[in-house]
Amino acid sequence: MMLALQKTRPEAGIELRDVPHPAAPAPHEVLIEVVATGICGSDLHVEEWTPMYQSFMTSALPVTIGHETAGRVVELGSAVTNLKIGDRVVINPAVPCGSCAACFAGEIDDCRNRQAVGMVRNGAFAKLVLAPADFAYVMPDNVPTELGALAEPLTTSAHALATADMSAGKRVVVFGPGPIGQGAAILARLMGASDVVVVGMNDSARFVTLRALGFDRVADMANADAKAQLAALAGDGFNIAIEAAGVPSVVDQALAVLAPWGILALAGMSEKPATFDMLRLVRNRLQIRGVSRTPKSAWITVLDAMAKDPSAFAPMITHRLPLRDALRGFELCHTREASKVLLYPA
Repeated sequence: MMLALQKTRPEAGIELRDVPHPAAPAPHEVLIEVVATGICGSDLHVEEWTPMYQSFMTSALPVTIGHETAGRVVELGSAVTNLKIGDRVVINPAVPCGSCAACFAGEIDDCRNRQAVGMVRNGAFAKLVLAPADFAYVMPDNVPTELGALAEPLTTSAHALATADMSAGKRVVVFGPGPIGQGAAILARLMGASDVVVVGMNDSARFVTLRALGFDRVADMANADAKAQLAALAGDGFNIAIEAAGVPSVVDQALAVLAPWGILALAGMSEKPATFDMLRLVRNRLQIRGVSRTPKSAWITVLDAMAKDPSAFAPMITHRLPLRDALRGFELCHTREASKVLLYPA
C-alpha cells in the first residue's frame, strides 16, 4: 500500500488515503517512482469541485490527483524502447484518447477525450505513478530532479509566449504573479525581451518570489495609484501581454497597455465572461489569442531552457512538504502565501 491524495467524491474536498501500488505497466507504459509533485491551480479547482472539472472527472472517481511531477523510471512495459530503468523523467499529463477523430488524424493536441494523468488517470500525489512511455520525457543531466516538477506549468508559460509571437527585443507585461506568470517572465527574459513587467493584486508573497527571480518591475493593482504606476511602466506600450491570472477584468487592463499591433495571450482560465473596450482593440489593431493544450514543442523549449540555467527557475519553489501535509500545502496555495508548493511522497 502507499499514501495517495485522492478526489473521492463528486463534491468539494480531497482525501489522503492508503491505496494499492499500481499494477505492472502495460506494454507501452512505464512505472515511475515520484520524487516531487507540484500543486497546480487546477488541483485547487478540483478540490473546490468547480463545474469545469465536474464535467469530465466525475466518472473517474476515486482518482489520485497530481500532474506536475518528476521522478525515476523503475519498471518498463514490454514494448517500451525510448526509456530505460533509472531515467529521470517528467510527465506530460495530457494523454490523448487515441480513438477520436483528432487522434486518428494525428492531431493529438486537439483530442476531445483526453485521459489526463492526475484527473482521469491516477496521478502523482503518491509514491508511484504509471504513464505512457511516449509522454515521459528524459530530464537534462544537470537539472535537479525536483525542478522537473516545474516543467509542466512552465510549458503553459512557454506556449503562451509562442502564441503571442515572442521574439527578442519585445516588451512584455505579465498579469498574474503566480507560477505561470513567473515562468512567462523568466522565459521572456531568456528569449531576449527588452523589458518584462509583472502585474498582480494583493500578491506580496509572490512579489517576494519575483524579486528573488530578479524581477523588480512589478505593479500591485491593489495600490491606490496602481493605474498610474502601470501606465508609467507601460510608456508607449507593450508588444505582448500574457494573462496568467484567470481574472476576466484583466483582459481590458491588458489591452489598455498594449502598443499598436500588440498581442494579448490568455493563459488563465475563468468560467466567467470578460468585457473589454472593442473600439480600442479595433483602432490599435490588437489581437487576443487563447492558450491551451501545450504541444510537445513547449516541453522541448522548457527542458532546453532549464538545462541552460537551472538556477533561473529554482526560486519559484517556495515550500516543500511531505505528502502527508498535503492539505496544508493546498491552504498555502489558496491563501497565496506560496508560489509553488512541492509535495514529496512518504
